[in-house]
Amino acid sequence: MMLPNCSLLFLSFLCLTGMLRAQTEETIFTDAEVVGGFGGPLITTGSGDGEYGVGFGGGGGVIVNQFFFGGFGLGESYGRRKVDNTNYTLALGYGGVWLGYVHNSHKLVHPYTSIKVGWGSVDLEDIDDDDDLYDSDGVFVVNPEIGVELNLLHWFRVAATGGYRFVTGVEDERLPGIGSNDFNSPTFALTFRFGAFGHGRGNGGSWDDDPDSW
Repeated sequence: MMLPNCSLLFLSFLCLTGMLRAQTEETIFTDAEVVGGFGGPLITTGSGDGEYGVGFGGGGGVIVNQFFFGGFGLGESYGRRKVDNTNYTLALGYGGVWLGYVHNSHKLVHPYTSIKVGWGSVDLEDIDDDDDLYDSDGVFVVNPEIGVELNLLHWFRVAATGGYRFVTGVEDERLPGIGSNDFNSPTFALTFRFGAFGHGRGNGGSWDDDPDSW
């Protein structure tokens, strides 16, 4: 008995589907695996309007294989400015997305690199009253960095990095004599990371440093 054309097409589709399922499925993120997470404080240095300042903040992320993805926030100040007979502090604050790559992280000392992309503002703050602003201007900041990281404990690491900060959005119409280029600056940072960094669990549930167990 002859099958209708639609039945033949249906059977052909079933056979083709079975053949495809028998093959190994490949995707871009086949080997991607969340292996840990971290959080901790950040210390940075950079220049603003010709003066160096120290900044503090924090961040955290999720570790996927040798990459991490997360967020951060930072604030940095650059000394006094006198405007209209009032003393102000020039400050840069921003936060956003934090991406990084850490190679051979099970080694005692290993390469570390990241990039911070964020939004924030440059402010002239009254020295006697932080809530009293002369003015403020929004900024977009990109800060790539590279350096080395040291494993102090299974759950604690410190990275020392150098980078360069690119800033856009500052207009001297709002902040007298100050522009975006005044914040484009080499940077140095110390990153303290506390958490779990992809080590396998050994007997008794303790963390071990054997990369073969990752």
